[in-house]
Amino acid sequence: MKYKLRASFPLILTAVLLTLSSCIGLSLDIQMNKDGSGRVTAEYRLSRMIENLGKLDGNESKPSLPVGRTDWERTIDRNPGLKLVSFSSKDETKDTVYKVVIDFKEEKALVQFLDPSLKRAAIKKQGQSASLDILLLDELPSYDDDMMDLIAVLSGNYNFSVSFSAPSNSSLMLNDVNGNPLTSLQNAKIVSSGKKVSFSAGIMDILELKNGMKIIFNW
Repeated sequence: MKYKLRASFPLILTAVLLTLSSCIGLSLDIQMNKDGSGRVTAEYRLSRMIENLGKLDGNESKPSLPVGRTDWERTIDRNPGLKLVSFSSKDETKDTVYKVVIDFKEEKALVQFLDPSLKRAAIKKQGQSASLDILLLDELPSYDDDMMDLIAVLSGNYNFSVSFSAPSNSSLMLNDVNGNPLTSLQNAKIVSSGKKVSFSAGIMDILELKNGMKIIFNW
């Protein structure tokens, strides 16, 4: 069973955030400066159960997520427009929580960080206005109730959240892959306009979007 996560990170969660093996939560904050530079703060929590299973099957030397500072340094080295400001991790009862702060020198570096292929994230400019488009999720095939119940158990209470701020007021739009506004996210928390805009929803709520999801930040 394959879910296609479109966008996010060069290493983290491109293949695992929205899959059956993902006991993972992610929050992402993007701060944009007037000159196109800025800062990305990402915090993601990984189930310690999943980490331990990885060690038991002998794959601890090949993590599917960047779980150490060295992993992130390798990512940053591929993009000269990025700088690793800080990295930290801490163990909680059920999860290990990782936090990374990265500065970007220009908008291109941000887009390449979000999507190195440059196909699923883009910044568009028109006059004094600009937008950041992120295609988060493609259209999903239908699965039976038993499979969706299993996904619901594995995803638990993990959330995906993203926020964005710029020098001027910003706005946030949520569309499906066809450009239609999303209206089915009943449990999502959304701040659609203001100095900082944000979106937060449960992993299961996102998986139930049959027509995919695109996040658009305007400023």
